[in-house]
Amino acid sequence: MTQPMPDLTIRARATQGPAPLSFAQQRLWFLQRYAPDSTAYNLVRAWRLQGPLSAPALEQALAQVTARHAVLRTCFSTGDGEPRQIVDNAPPAVQWIDLPAGELDALLRRESARVFDLHAAAPFHVTVARLEDGAHVLVLAMHHIVSDGWSNPILARDLARAYGAAVSGGEPGWTPLPVQYADYAAWQRERLDGTALDAALARCADRLGTGIPALELPLDAPRPARPAGKGGRVRWTLSDDVVAALRSYCAGGTGRGGRLTPFAVLLAAWQALLARYSGQSDFAVGVPNAARTHEELDELVGCFINTQVYRARLTPGLSGHALCQQVRDDARAALDHADLPFELLVDRLAPSRDPSRTPVFQAMFNLQMGEPAAFTLPGLQASALPVPDDSAKFDVTLDLHASATRVSATLEYDATLFTAATAQRMARHYEHLLGAMLAAPETPLEALPLMDEGEQARTLADGNDTGLALDPADDVVARIARAAAATPDAIAVTDGESSLTYAGLEATANRIANWLAAQDVGAEALVGVCLPRTPALVAVLLGILKAGAAYLPVDAHHPPARNAHILGHARARLILASAATRAALGDSGAVVLVDGDAPPWSSAPDTPPAAPFHPAQLAYTLYTSGSTGTPKGVQISRGAFANFLRAMTPVVPMGGSDRLLAVTTLGFDIAGLELFLPLASGARVVIATRDDARDPARLAALMSAHGITVMQATPATWQMLVKQVSPAWQGLRVLCGGEALGRELAAALMAKGAQVCNVYGPTETTVWSAAHALAGEGAPAWAVAPVGRPIANNQLYVLDARLEPVAPGVAGELYIGGAGLARGYAADPARTAAAFVPNLFAPGTPGAMAGDRLYRTGDLARKRADGIVEFLGRRDHQVKVRGFRVEPGEVEAALSACPQVRQAVCVARQGPDGMARLCAYYVAATAGADDAILARLREQLPGYMVPSSLTRLDALPLNANGKVDRQALPEPAAPRAAAAPSTPTEHELAALWCAVLGVAQAGADDDFFLLGGHSLLLVRLQTRIREQMACELALPALFAAPVLRDMAAAIDQAGRRDADADLAFMNDLLEAL
Repeated sequence: MTQPMPDLTIRARATQGPAPLSFAQQRLWFLQRYAPDSTAYNLVRAWRLQGPLSAPALEQALAQVTARHAVLRTCFSTGDGEPRQIVDNAPPAVQWIDLPAGELDALLRRESARVFDLHAAAPFHVTVARLEDGAHVLVLAMHHIVSDGWSNPILARDLARAYGAAVSGGEPGWTPLPVQYADYAAWQRERLDGTALDAALARCADRLGTGIPALELPLDAPRPARPAGKGGRVRWTLSDDVVAALRSYCAGGTGRGGRLTPFAVLLAAWQALLARYSGQSDFAVGVPNAARTHEELDELVGCFINTQVYRARLTPGLSGHALCQQVRDDARAALDHADLPFELLVDRLAPSRDPSRTPVFQAMFNLQMGEPAAFTLPGLQASALPVPDDSAKFDVTLDLHASATRVSATLEYDATLFTAATAQRMARHYEHLLGAMLAAPETPLEALPLMDEGEQARTLADGNDTGLALDPADDVVARIARAAAATPDAIAVTDGESSLTYAGLEATANRIANWLAAQDVGAEALVGVCLPRTPALVAVLLGILKAGAAYLPVDAHHPPARNAHILGHARARLILASAATRAALGDSGAVVLVDGDAPPWSSAPDTPPAAPFHPAQLAYTLYTSGSTGTPKGVQISRGAFANFLRAMTPVVPMGGSDRLLAVTTLGFDIAGLELFLPLASGARVVIATRDDARDPARLAALMSAHGITVMQATPATWQMLVKQVSPAWQGLRVLCGGEALGRELAAALMAKGAQVCNVYGPTETTVWSAAHALAGEGAPAWAVAPVGRPIANNQLYVLDARLEPVAPGVAGELYIGGAGLARGYAADPARTAAAFVPNLFAPGTPGAMAGDRLYRTGDLARKRADGIVEFLGRRDHQVKVRGFRVEPGEVEAALSACPQVRQAVCVARQGPDGMARLCAYYVAATAGADDAILARLREQLPGYMVPSSLTRLDALPLNANGKVDRQALPEPAAPRAAAAPSTPTEHELAALWCAVLGVAQAGADDDFFLLGGHSLLLVRLQTRIREQMACELALPALFAAPVLRDMAAAIDQAGRRDADADLAFMNDLLEAL
């Protein structure tokens, strides 16, 4: 048992002048200074009064109540940044109005949205509306700084008593209050000081631990730089069955540590739901506590409420019952610190400051037990009215009220982050999870369902009904043959120097196929291909497929040892190369040089070969990087490739007038689309050389010269190309895939007039498995383009660690099923078994078949309610920085949006202290860009997402597939040495920092909060800046620029008041007066 702080009796102050604020008031005061127009902390109560209302009696009663509770007559002042509360002796003014029919809701909304100026008058307002039917509506509006939820019944009871006495001509006759709220505030300040406070804070901080991660719920919109306070609510009543189960469970056996309470069970279910939605096992939830620890406070109106922190730790396999016990034990421990102000605990825990979210926790839980207090006025029938409230204090708050017969619930949510549909779904899932937990308390939490069977079936099926009948014989060979028959003289493929017509392509491919057949190369035989990017390459690939064999791309720019290993591992029957590429094959045997005037098939017949095709036959094998360092060979069947081409035809419809610019190396599977989809559609392929593909100016020239209408590339290539000018941009159909497509790049491409389609799919599922057209979306709300919906005969599933479907909007790992799945990895059954798992959902999923498999992508995703799948990042790329989960792609998007940056990438590196830090690399568009880039990033990103280092490169390293090669990035630039203030403003500001923070020195790159600053000290600094630097900066501006260099820049940008001009103005004013 911890030792309590010394207990002191609360006594009235000797003098009744200005008093300090309590710690709770101080936080609310700061929040109102930070967001002066916020109504998030308004408390509004309203009653309809039926019967004869005595106006004089009501006004007298209100005067007596505010005389009894001086806090309701309190306003606030500030001196040197230190707030004080001052009691005004005047009674409240009552506003009487006549309210037309139908205007009641508008009145309540106005009062709910009333903005209180805490310095101008007491934040307590009374309105009485006369209705046309003779009834009245009484509205009491006040700021949380003078009251709390536990004060409501006290205020209602005292008002009823005073009104009854006034009507009868008597006095209320209540017992005088021993102290006023200001006495409590002064007592709290005196008591919570010194070593006792430090010891209590240390014990509480030790219980909670350090580094509490922020709760990262999946959002429906990007988090704004600062909370807007706009909220919504979902109200419902728990079912009778769930309430009965709750009572039965709490009344049951005690188990370890004693009986469980409804509080423990209901909070445990809330923690379990947040864990499932966020994918986190460690986070915090705030829980309000009445904090009326002394009997002197029992009958006093005021803001006594304290918030306690419950850290959720959900280890794998933890049962619902065990979590309930854990919460119960946390609640017992919290009793030792019931009156330890949350505001002081925040400073002790020193969480990373992020203006976009609340500190320590982002979710609240509140349970009120018992029937609400009745409000009765003599001679009147009073009925409480629901007051509209469009504010939100946290990301999500669950407010429960348990009476003798039912449990009512309200889910308050931040409407800038979540849609109403998401909140309604979360409410539904909470009740379902609670019911499941009560029905099977010993079951591991992760095994309990969030959805009922109907919702799960709908979630699985939504977007996955992609069935499309295919003719097994209608594969790529047959489709190109039809195109050749229709337009034999049309150019099929060109590189600008040489071309093949459709007839010429067919004839050459037939000769190659017949020659291969003569070499006994047929079904399941692999032919290595290491050739330059010319039309002849396309003829070779088509010839291999016509022979019934499969091709194996080999990159001439890869190390010969790696190529030799791949060819040996794949057991290539034959390797086709040129004199220029032969050296890249190392000591590989069975190499046939095919360049020169007479390739080996020149005398073979040009008639179609008689090789039989089957969808299960191998079409190609591609070797990709493996996590173990050994390349893995992905085997794609003819049926999977034929399905891909058929499924992509409506996504990118092409005809004889279309020109596709092929820029991708053959070793990257997306080259299959570039080389074969246009040919299967009767369009033309324009091949860019390797050097062309790496030069944006040359690519733009090719686009213009050939009238390109379709192009596919990775985001890295599009980022390089988007700043080039070309008439081909207008109407260009852009396919972007291979990496996440960020909002800024997508917007830039669409601004060029391009029609952008984001495509998604790993090599193991045959090029692309999903597509999402971006045209017509306007300013996208997403940070990364959605994956979209699956293409024909493909399915997308978002699953948890148990391979169970997650609820819509909840993050999980993306799995892909359907006709595009690879056969597996060449000669690697262990890897195949690990990556391809049975599709247990196939029998109940439209378009899927029993026995199908799923591919585990390793990508984090979520499925929206409309069936669209959104990409959330890679499991192996996410990183925790200062307790926050960061997706480097979001930082990259912000970097790429900087005008000084042409290309950018962000990675996580481990610093000397063992902590992760973000390191950014960029290709500059302008000189001397570092300071400007960092300044822009600090405007757009939370501090923890601003890279600790910027490294400028001439070019980002790309792998052969056109993706950024993160492994090839150099060591990051060393962080700049601590810089002294350099400008006059920095020097002046540094002196103020030292005075406010009590530090000896402050450098230009120091952070105000990391030097010990907190909210109240920031207010003091604001006052000093106003008085000594003649600059008026709002608190949000200071909060958003905690680094001294940035704060000084904000002051310079805001400008200083001209003291001489002010004096001249005052002289003119005095003369005028």
